[in-house]
Amino acid sequence: MRSQIWIKARLKERGHKMKDVAAALSIPPPRVTDIIKGMREVQVDEVEALAILLGLSLQSLLNSLKAGKLRDAGNDNTAPLLPVLGRLTGSGMVEPATPRDTKGVPLPPDADTADGLFCYIMGDDSMSRDIREGSLVIAGDPKIHGTLLVPGAIFIIDLGNGRLVARSYVIAGGEHWLMPMAETPNPQHAQFRFSMLPKDMDNHRMAANDDADASLHRTIRPDDVKATVMWVHRRHAVTAELS
Repeated sequence: MRSQIWIKARLKERGHKMKDVAAALSIPPPRVTDIIKGMREVQVDEVEALAILLGLSLQSLLNSLKAGKLRDAGNDNTAPLLPVLGRLTGSGMVEPATPRDTKGVPLPPDADTADGLFCYIMGDDSMSRDIREGSLVIAGDPKIHGTLLVPGAIFIIDLGNGRLVARSYVIAGGEHWLMPMAETPNPQHAQFRFSMLPKDMDNHRMAANDDADASLHRTIRPDDVKATVMWVHRRHAVTAELS
């Protein structure tokens, strides 16, 4: 990671101090020092707040962080933003995004492309051990970004009929499961068997009907994985406006 010493000069120009960065990003002051030294990256949910404080556009800030020096993006109003596609819930219903969510989210600094990336907000506590409610979830299409089918991975599963759920891959008792990770288990948040077997060898296929409950007894296969969660970030309130 590159050092970001240029941030100190920019803060001085605008009459701010390092403690103002800590307050804007809701992080301890030592983490700001780590950013300046290049020991910690600015998280995707912190980019907007830092851009506001430094008086930069989102793309100018991202360009500067990548270069390790202040860079002007010029006329960069077309900087790519990931749309927030909705709020994930443990039941599979994707709730509409709020007005704040629909502004879009800048690409994570280490993302090579926006192609095949999906952005959601975690709408409840069904994954609270891994993803706290309100967190920003960016997941990648495995056909573009690849996916590791290993325990601990978190998948966005397509249950059909517009229903999506986040589940963690767990091996328990020799069986493979995709499970919710709530601090307090909720029986409405189903867990699913996970199988690498082809469709014609799957004895737990969902019945071909419109009954949503039928999906609770299905076995999930890699074809049902819409995306693998790649970045999870807490969101912080931002009250200022980009100038």
